[in-house]
Amino acid sequence: MSTRALALAILTIAACVEAPTSEEPGAGCTGKCDGNEASPATLRNRLLANLIGQRETGAVLFGQQRFNVTGVDGNGAQWLATAGHVDRSDARDVVGQHPAVFGFDAWDLAIKPASWAPTPAVHSEAAKYTFARGGVVTMDFHQRGCAVDSFSAAGNEACLCKIANDDAFARSWIGTGYAKVADALEQHGLDRLPIVVRPLHEHTGNWFWWGKPYWNCAAYLANPRVTGQAAYQRVFRTVVDYLRDERGLDNLLFAYSPDQLGETNLEQAYLEGYPGDAYVDVLGIDLYYRGAPSFAAETSRFQRYLGAITKLASERGKAAALTEVGNTLTAAETTATTWFSEQLAGLLRDSGLAYAMTWENRTAESTGFFLPFPGHPSTGDLRTFVESPLIHLLGDASGLYAPTRAAYPVCEVCPAQPVEERWGWENERSCRLGSWCL
Repeated sequence: MSTRALALAILTIAACVEAPTSEEPGAGCTGKCDGNEASPATLRNRLLANLIGQRETGAVLFGQQRFNVTGVDGNGAQWLATAGHVDRSDARDVVGQHPAVFGFDAWDLAIKPASWAPTPAVHSEAAKYTFARGGVVTMDFHQRGCAVDSFSAAGNEACLCKIANDDAFARSWIGTGYAKVADALEQHGLDRLPIVVRPLHEHTGNWFWWGKPYWNCAAYLANPRVTGQAAYQRVFRTVVDYLRDERGLDNLLFAYSPDQLGETNLEQAYLEGYPGDAYVDVLGIDLYYRGAPSFAAETSRFQRYLGAITKLASERGKAAALTEVGNTLTAAETTATTWFSEQLAGLLRDSGLAYAMTWENRTAESTGFFLPFPGHPSTGDLRTFVESPLIHLLGDASGLYAPTRAAYPVCEVCPAQPVEERWGWENERSCRLGSWCL
């Protein structure tokens, strides 16, 4: 038996273990437990088609970063998953179901887990658990900079420009980061399930070394070849070209996810840094509420952002997602609020988004959690939020890997001559072209 065949058999067995009756495995299983023999590329294609088609359902898949890896118990103490025990989440403890989207940081899988975090094997098991039950898996990467061992900008301001302007330096940078990510995905069998990858996210902010304030390469290099948004675009494309083309990871989808956009020219602002349709499958954005000047004002502004994004997604044949969202004031709440049932629900209603994901629950302090845990005063509001037909949790996420749910499938084979700019013809019907075909 080949290594990949053995990995597939192991993943199939893992995906078909007994699970709670409301979230039985099989919806995302790649093996014979549901009669589905689909390849990773086919599953990727189906997921993309169904995420695009999710807007027609009127519902949004709701997720959380590392939902079954870390959480906060009723006493305010952190709990951590262990090998063989990835079936707990704060969401399930409060509302009876897991989130439908699982996010994780490639750093914890491939480089060095945070001092508090479970092992890479536990993260891998948690991702497979979600996929086996029909949910969506996403991966970000807080890669450390080239000068200081941190993903923050301080001391690393010149890194993006060095990568964009020096091919040898870029190759070395790939070797210290994304090469290890690709190795880890293959080692853990995560090259067999679709994953939405978010490289270089929140680039409109100033906190990461790849952020927009550090794109002026003339400030860091003599006679740079590229500068400005072209520098960011070049590095983003370098990542996708390496993972998708050089390493052949045909299970991956790629998301583009800036932070806030300002007040005017929203489509133009959103596309500043956009690497091109051939490199992106999901148009996302990361938005956090801070109550400034008010939640209602933020919801109104964020709705305008999402309107611009979903319009662009529709025009370009992409899925749209709220790749991160949260209320930074949750940890300070001592009485019940209605942020979930009023602000977040209002933001998601009629949005056309495929999914929305909040950040992890790690501690009961500061901004260490983003979903109410048992005993938190807003647990009732979370229940109201998820009971709405607007919100789909893991038990509702059926058919994302099925071939027939989407109105238009994604083409299995890239056509030599597309019928139109983003369309092909296959099996007697129109099919969408994935980014890899453009």
